[in-house]
Amino acid sequence: AQAFVSLGRGKSIAVVDVATRKLLRVIEDVGARPWGIAVNPDGRTLYTANGPSGDVSIVDVATGSVTKRVAVGGSPWGVVFATER
Repeated sequence: AQAFVSLGRGKSIAVVDVATRKLLRVIEDVGARPWGIAVNPDGRTLYTANGPSGDVSIVDVATGSVTKRVAVGGSPWGVVFATER
């Protein structure tokens, strides 16, 4: 299992192996100060709420690349992922 940790001012997300507590990699340049993050249930897509830039980034976990940024305005601080019922 992996844990995703916001690095805030570093504009990045750390990926940590939960069992070994080792840093696996850093996903760079996800957005200005990602305050909140969420992962979809299959673990393939990560979402970050980037407060100062007023957007949400959609990140492909496998490649570590931002696939899209969605302008939401204001200063988003959290992300919630909900599945359809």
